[in-house]
Amino acid sequence: MSQKHRYLPVASISAGMILADELLDKLGHVLLPAGTKLTQNMLNAMEHHDVHQLSIVIEETDEEKQEAQLARQKKRERLDLVFRHAPYDEPTSILQSYIVKYREEPAT
Repeated sequence: MSQKHRYLPVASISAGMILADELLDKLGHVLLPAGTKLTQNMLNAMEHHDVHQLSIVIEETDEEKQEAQLARQKKRERLDLVFRHAPYDEPTSILQSYIVKYREEPAT
């Protein structure tokens, strides 16, 4: 299952949601590690640490997965169009594979 994350205000986060990134205090100490399932007590304690938003794991829906697949396919077709007149030799092939890999990497 592919996972994304989104920053949400603490007020809109409910118990049971998963923390996507480590939660650090002002000194850089880890308050909660990434992957922590948040409880109501944890959410209530956020105001004591002056935390206003958290990075929460968001599961992709089937529709979002299909849209992402379609976008990848369009990018690949665009690259095929760009390289349509290029000679089929090793350097061109290597360049094309690097560009494909770069474009298909998920954005962070």
